[in-house]
Amino acid sequence: MSRLKNPAKWKPPGYDPELMLWLRRSLEGGTLLNPGELRPRTSARRECLVLAHGFNNHAGEAAEAYSLGFRARQYEQYPELPRGSLEKRLGDGYWPGDADWPGPLDWLDFMVYPFAVHTAKSAGPLLARAIRDLPNLERIDFIGHSLGCRLVLEAAEDLTTLGGPMIGRICLMAAAVPNEMVGPGGRFDPLLLRLVDRGVKIHVMHSDKDPVLRFAFPPGQALAAELSLTALGLYGPPADMIGVGGMVTQVKVAGARHGDYWGHNDSKARTQAVREAGTFLRIGHTARTLTARAVGDGRVVGEARDVGAAREIG
Repeated sequence: MSRLKNPAKWKPPGYDPELMLWLRRSLEGGTLLNPGELRPRTSARRECLVLAHGFNNHAGEAAEAYSLGFRARQYEQYPELPRGSLEKRLGDGYWPGDADWPGPLDWLDFMVYPFAVHTAKSAGPLLARAIRDLPNLERIDFIGHSLGCRLVLEAAEDLTTLGGPMIGRICLMAAAVPNEMVGPGGRFDPLLLRLVDRGVKIHVMHSDKDPVLRFAFPPGQALAAELSLTALGLYGPPADMIGVGGMVTQVKVAGARHGDYWGHNDSKARTQAVREAGTFLRIGHTARTLTARAVGDGRVVGEARDVGAAREIG
């Protein structure tokens, strides 16, 4: 039996996103949709915050994280925000980092991880292409979780080398990204140099209490032919990662397990995780300025472009 119990009702009640960047052929498992699609329609906007779920999430689970987690918790954190105002900025990413095993084999989902690593790599350019298809877009921000952080970095690589909108901020939660890839000479070392040089702020949220990254990540990466001892989301960025202490900030989310970051799971750690993500991504500020823009505040775009100013992360 599929883990997605009712494909006709895969979205949580009340979840009606203005924009989804859709990269999957099926709601559960399946392959990448190439090219991806902007659903339910092309949404013209100057700014967009792309959300990227992690490994082993079917569409329904990702929707819960985005709706019952990120959106709901940010509206709680910023009660002054009108309900629905975040839709003008958010773009929900969907990619097939899961499997649809038949019947009693559902418990084997974890075995698809090595394949999901390569799916995330292939999905990056597709996500970048979908972002370029957004009309009038000037700035893109990202928040990713787990293997979705790999997808985000792959998309950023494409956008910074082949052209695309300005990247403002990147929030990486429980990143299933090898530390070896963000250190000197690593795969993403040149990308980090470009990002830091362009004033892009990167925030790494990590926890040494994450059993998935501690125990499952190393063998999974080995099976994916990407040997790694430590994930970025376990202890945070290595000291020699470009930008650490400057454009690259970090926070240890006390006691956080792998699923505590979006905010839809009931845990003590989610309060800190929600606060950190919202503060770094300036959720309250952005929603207020988007509301102001609707009534003609011509200064908002200039303020949004100011990504290089120093700012303390709570």
